[in-house]
Amino acid sequence: MQRYSVSVIIPTFNRPKLLAQSVKSVLKQTYPSSEIIIIDNGSDSEHLNELSKIENSSGLINLVRLQANKGPGYARNIGIEKSNGDWILFLDDDDILAPDFIKACFESIQFEKNAEMIIARAVCFREGLPVFYPQDAIGAINLRPYKKDPITTMLINGITIGSCLVCRESIGSLRFREDIWHGEDMLFWFSLMQNINKLTTTDTAFSGVRQHSDKITLRNNPFHPDGSPARSKETYIRLMLDSMENKNRWNEFTLKIIFQRIADNSWYSPSIIELLMSNPLYGVRILILLIRKRLYRYGITLTDKFLKRKPLDFTWLQS
Repeated sequence: MQRYSVSVIIPTFNRPKLLAQSVKSVLKQTYPSSEIIIIDNGSDSEHLNELSKIENSSGLINLVRLQANKGPGYARNIGIEKSNGDWILFLDDDDILAPDFIKACFESIQFEKNAEMIIARAVCFREGLPVFYPQDAIGAINLRPYKKDPITTMLINGITIGSCLVCRESIGSLRFREDIWHGEDMLFWFSLMQNINKLTTTDTAFSGVRQHSDKITLRNNPFHPDGSPARSKETYIRLMLDSMENKNRWNEFTLKIIFQRIADNSWYSPSIIELLMSNPLYGVRILILLIRKRLYRYGITLTDKFLKRKPLDFTWLQS
């Protein structure tokens, strides 16, 4: 298998204990990364000693300290500028990689020459609890449609930041928006997917998205700390629409529903319910899809218990 250099970029803010596990998961990869770039987004002084310990734990780590928190987009852009790898992996400071994540990703492109992006699995996990696939999977159960129609599939299912490996050349001059603090990754993926020629997927690589009370996407935060109207959900939805190069491929109402769901991080928000009630026929279709998805996952859970399937290997976190 051809050897590639990989840069892992991790922005962090005031979560050194979670960051340490995230970094540990990268250092334990069976296919080693070339560098780990940690962008400290102005963490409080009480965390600096712990950050220094993480920095000194491996010669692969490059810790960049910012004086103030300028958001995840700014931090990731700094990481891109300082990275040297052929491929780039973005990881949140509270998420982890299964030990074979990078190896499995690169094994997948042996069968997909000239692939510029690799989309892997992402699963939810909580500390100390077993993780099963597919009932703990995030987004699409079937990744294959990403290869045929990545934009549509992503519109419906979304994508997690730590489940993708991207060719550096394909990123080019593209950067994350720095004026939005939530959902900036989705805007980045939309723009990237509209400009790459080929991507591939793998069912054997897993990243873990940690579920905990301090998770930023679970908070009721505005899209920017100042909460100004210029940085509201409405502005975010407009930016998403503006980022679509071929809007005519989709029904405008469909796009509004999808982007509102992304903005609210839920199918059950008041805004979504209001939109669906304004178009009952579409609302019934969405409801049926959600019920089918729930029933499918429930059926998978029962099947796993009956077959006594083994959980994924995230036990190394305890060692």
